[in-house]
Amino acid sequence: MSKLTTLWTYLTTPKVYTSRKAIEKIQRKGMAKHVKMVRKNSPFFSRHWAGLADEDWREFPLVNKAIMMEHLQDYITADIDVESARAMAAEAEQSRDFHPTLKGYTVGFSSGTSGARGMHFISQAEQDRWAGYMLARGLDGSIFGKHKLGLFLRANSNTYESVSSSRIKFQFYDLMRPLDELVAELVADPPDVLIAPPSILRYLADQEISLPCRKLISVAEVLTPLDRDIIEQHFQRTVHQFYTSTEGEIAATCEHGTLHLNEEIMVIQKEWIDEDQTMFHPIISDFKRTTQPMVRYRQNDILVVRNDPCPCGDARQAISEIIGRQDDVFEFETTSGNTEFVVPDMIRRATLAMHPDIRAYMVQQLSPGHIKVQLDPLLSDLNRSGFEQLWEAKGIVAPEITVEAYEFKPSATKMRRITKCF
Repeated sequence: MSKLTTLWTYLTTPKVYTSRKAIEKIQRKGMAKHVKMVRKNSPFFSRHWAGLADEDWREFPLVNKAIMMEHLQDYITADIDVESARAMAAEAEQSRDFHPTLKGYTVGFSSGTSGARGMHFISQAEQDRWAGYMLARGLDGSIFGKHKLGLFLRANSNTYESVSSSRIKFQFYDLMRPLDELVAELVADPPDVLIAPPSILRYLADQEISLPCRKLISVAEVLTPLDRDIIEQHFQRTVHQFYTSTEGEIAATCEHGTLHLNEEIMVIQKEWIDEDQTMFHPIISDFKRTTQPMVRYRQNDILVVRNDPCPCGDARQAISEIIGRQDDVFEFETTSGNTEFVVPDMIRRATLAMHPDIRAYMVQQLSPGHIKVQLDPLLSDLNRSGFEQLWEAKGIVAPEITVEAYEFKPSATKMRRITKCF
């Protein structure tokens, strides 16, 4: 039955939705059914929504990772002992064997880049639907053809392995292994579709490694415009993206490389964080996620709306960029004694304005009064006027800026170009 579910999902997943009304109809029907199921099967949500009508789900109280992890045993809808699941996931991390399941459910950890590590629980049926959906969004070829998919990630999962079939070969490149070994294997037997964090794609570009892959897909890390340009220039092809997380499959790119929110499987409300309503935190309600419900789940990520229409004509909301997490919004002292917040995008722009020859960077805020900037190459004639203008515009007490050589090497540690460290 599993392969039939995957095939059916693949065949019934449109490439483009031309009607906004059609999307909203799917969302209304999906959420009406989903809320009833979740309320019945999740003790946590039954309490969380007490006294509220199902049809008012758009105003349900929010949840986040901290709330989910605190109530995880009552949060999930499956009869699974969370502590047993945690032990199994920890053993898989140590042994690097991610095949074991618990009562038929795949269990795993998130990477933990936003603080405490999350956990995900996925049923076989959810895996099968996921495989069909992601193949429809990313394969760029018939499911009946022969394909090789290569995936660089920190941890494998039965969810990824479910993509494999007699015609679709799946190769997992474990980022816990030495990078040189992985690259040697990649060059020796290159895939048709390469799915990897942008730090890996950037490493391949910097090392001038040529690959005959027909499609490149960036995952797991924020793809910055600088990295995108260098990768695309080297490989001479568009870099696509899957915006996925422990919370679900949130967005994917069309043939033009534009990210579109996956609004046919989830409702994404916007919590605006700027007056111009260009940047927002997504509030996710995924009506396809049944084992570990995501209803009014607030993410820390910051997304930027694309206002001009995409040439593909898709009615799903287009996103121009993912610019980081709320956790990485810098905090500074102002001349009036208050605290001023600066989003990662402003720090990135000021950094790149330091010199036109910057090819890689990392910026860490060590304290309200100290920023460390790593640059590749390490240049001497730097222009700091971008930072100076930023401090002046926001009334910020100018912090110390230390400039060092760029040190990041691709590995199992996620690349985060802008990070607040306190």
